[in-house]
Amino acid sequence: MNIWRILDIDPTEDISTIKKAYAKKLKLHHPEDDPEGYQQLREAYDQAIKMAKQGQRKPRMEPILVDPSTSEEEEVDEEVPTLTVQRVLSIDAVHEQLDRDDQVDSIDAFIEQVQALYDDFPSRINPENWTRLLHSDLVWDIQQSRLIRERLFDFLEEHHHLPKSVWVKLEECFHWRELIEKPYYMDEHSEEFCAYYRKQLDEPGLRFDTLLQATDIDHDLFLSYRDSAYQALKENQLEQAGSSLNAAIALFADDPDLLRLLGEYCQRIGDMDGAIDAFSRINSLQPDAIDNYVARAYIWYNHQHFTEARKECEYILSQVPNHAEALSLLGKCQLELGDAALAKATFQQLLAANPHDYQALIMLTQLRADMVKQAKTLPAKERELALQPLIAELGERKGLHTQTKQALRFQVIFKTVILALIVLFHSLLSGAFEDHTGLGPISYVKHVVNGPIHITSAYEFDRMEPDQFITTRITDAHPLGIFQYQQTDADGKSTTTYESYMSVAKKGSNVAPSAWVYIGHLDGSPVILLATAEQAVKMNETKTLEIELGKIQEIPEEVLDDAEEILQQPGFTSTYNAKYLVTDHMIDAKQHKLSWPPFSAVFYGIILLLLYRVFFRSLYKTYLLTRF
Repeated sequence: MNIWRILDIDPTEDISTIKKAYAKKLKLHHPEDDPEGYQQLREAYDQAIKMAKQGQRKPRMEPILVDPSTSEEEEVDEEVPTLTVQRVLSIDAVHEQLDRDDQVDSIDAFIEQVQALYDDFPSRINPENWTRLLHSDLVWDIQQSRLIRERLFDFLEEHHHLPKSVWVKLEECFHWRELIEKPYYMDEHSEEFCAYYRKQLDEPGLRFDTLLQATDIDHDLFLSYRDSAYQALKENQLEQAGSSLNAAIALFADDPDLLRLLGEYCQRIGDMDGAIDAFSRINSLQPDAIDNYVARAYIWYNHQHFTEARKECEYILSQVPNHAEALSLLGKCQLELGDAALAKATFQQLLAANPHDYQALIMLTQLRADMVKQAKTLPAKERELALQPLIAELGERKGLHTQTKQALRFQVIFKTVILALIVLFHSLLSGAFEDHTGLGPISYVKHVVNGPIHITSAYEFDRMEPDQFITTRITDAHPLGIFQYQQTDADGKSTTTYESYMSVAKKGSNVAPSAWVYIGHLDGSPVILLATAEQAVKMNETKTLEIELGKIQEIPEEVLDDAEEILQQPGFTSTYNAKYLVTDHMIDAKQHKLSWPPFSAVFYGIILLLLYRVFFRSLYKTYLLTRF
């Protein structure tokens, strides 16, 4: 077997080159379609990597097989070479190779079309061009679709600046989202790009058409900077965001999406003037985009520039009468500027245009309460005059009370949904903790705060809960002849089994056990424990074991049954009293190390905090509505 011929590269010590060749050939010898070819390719790859690490450039000379019927002394005519059995290729194999070469040529031509489409930026961002390309007969050819899917995914890993509409069309055609969840696919492709691909499908995405006017820039370089700034802001990495924004602006400063990112960045670092300038520039580029004026109004309001915010809202309402956000913000500005009567009229206008706007109801409730409170401070005659219109107004607001009931109904439904999400994310948080640390969130926090529990008696041990960490001392330790085996299947699923020495001997298994099952005394009572090989050797010598960080776990039924049977044997009855054996749980004596919670657990925790915040704010709003 010539490993370099199989890998289709020259002999080399460059591991990167070997890996790239392997990845390329793997597309022609997929494990599901060509198991024999894949096995041969894998052996060649493993041998090449091994030789590269040893600093060898060539494999040892491979023996040439000859026909036994040909003697060493027999001369062979050079013009008519003798074909041995091992050198004869079948006609079918030749035809198969020719067909494969034709497929590769066709796919190469297809990738060249993709490259040409990608290189022309206006064509690249038009999803209809990709639709026409993906409707070619080659893509729908069952025999070639797998190879095209692999080659195109490789291409996109290096050329990935596309609008979301194009990513959606590609996903509809090739269904990569499902594929990248499979372990073998992740081995062949960058995990970073697979994560990037998911984001392109799940996130709103930024616009590309605004770059059509930028004809003299490196579009891919600009897009890489813009995307870097976007991701950095999502993760609140402000230093990285600022660096990427500056680099992108140096290339093209008139992209509205980039300016929005700049405005967001300036707000986070407390640069109000920079944020206002960014949105002012957007408004000059997109004068009809009302949302940008709303964003600028909120910047003014959040920095307590209420007069400027009010003017912004008044302009928005001159363009879009009854704009809900503008009316709401205008009413708040009027309140801050001390004009309660105007604010009341504004919120009434908002409520008339949007009968289900419960925030307007809440603001009107607060305004009425403030007016009543202020009226009660007046002298008697003036107080009566001030309260009369308020009381009369309450008598005329049956319609508003109906709206209040509807708003309350909405709040109940909203809180129910939030509670359901809270329950869901609590479950996800607990699962993430247990999968990664072996503990639930509460147990994890208890262990971090209190540390492992030191137990000295069987009574304490019997009261322990599973997954708790302990320290203790075991005496009179003796092996039970039971072994723990942990195996992982092709899908990555791990299984744990327990087998006796006799069972393993009958099978002739040579798999090393992952733990040894022992019995020992804790305060005179027999307990079962799992030990590592090193701990087993120590217990065989000293009959004792100091457990520095063990873990409580339930005893598997098969282990308990075997242990109770073994304890009836004469060699054990004199040392261990089976009546006092702790049967609920055992000690995993391996030196455990508590790992940090995974990123997913942190993410779920943050989501839960946000959900709780929304839930309690909703409760407060409900309280205000009930006062209306």
